[in-house]
Amino acid sequence: MIDIGFLKAAADGIAALLFPDLEAVVHDARTGLVAHIANGFSKRKPGDPSLISDLPALQEGGDVIGPYEKGGPNNRKLRSITIVARSEQGEIVALLCLNFDVSALTQVQKLLSGFAVGAQSQARPDALFRSDWKERLNEIAEQVSAQCCVRTSDFGRTEITLVLAQARADGLLSVRNFIDHVGEYFGVSRATVYNYLKAAPGEAAATHGDSEPANGAQRVRAKAPSRRKWK
Repeated sequence: MIDIGFLKAAADGIAALLFPDLEAVVHDARTGLVAHIANGFSKRKPGDPSLISDLPALQEGGDVIGPYEKGGPNNRKLRSITIVARSEQGEIVALLCLNFDVSALTQVQKLLSGFAVGAQSQARPDALFRSDWKERLNEIAEQVSAQCCVRTSDFGRTEITLVLAQARADGLLSVRNFIDHVGEYFGVSRATVYNYLKAAPGEAAATHGDSEPANGAQRVRAKAPSRRKWK
C-alpha cells in the first residue's frame, strides 16, 4: 500500500536539500488533485487539479519518467523528473514530480561558453615576442614539463639540464644575466646552473666571456723552449 504521507515527507526533504531551486509536487492519482507542494514556485497549491489526464499511457510506462524540460512561471526553465508510485496491483496511486529550476545554470553556462570561445584567437604577434628571451625560457620550460611529465616547480637536475640545452641551442646563453635569471626561475644557485650547464648536451657554454673547451678538450700550457747550454 502506498503511503501518501511518505511521499509528502520525501518531497519536503528533497526540496529542502535543493532549496530554493527545486519544487516537489505530489499528485494523488486517485483524486486527480495536487496533494502536496514543497517550495512551490509554479503558483499551484494543494487541492488544485493535477491536470494529468493521460494516466493510461503512464500506466504502461516506466516508474521513472524523464528527465525532461518544460517552462515555468516568469520564464523559468525547468528540468523535471516524475516518479510513479504504484499499488501492489501495479495501478498508479501517486506521482512525485521534481521540478529543478535551471535558469541560472543556463545563464552561467552561456557565460562560460562565451569565455571559452570568445573572439577567435589570432597568431601571436612575432614583433612583440621576438626579443623576449624570458618568454622563450617559459616556452622551453613548458615543453620540458610536457616531455617529462613534471611540473616546472618540481624540476630537478635532469629537467633543468634539458632546459639549458635548448636555451643554448636558441642562443640564450649570450643574453646578459641569463644564468642569474635561470637560477631565480628554478630556485637554484648560480653555481648550480653552471654545473648543470656543463652536463647539458651540445656545444660548451660561453658566458660572460668565460669559455669552456669544446668536446672535453683540456687547455695545455705551452712549454718554453729549453735553452741548451754550450760548453
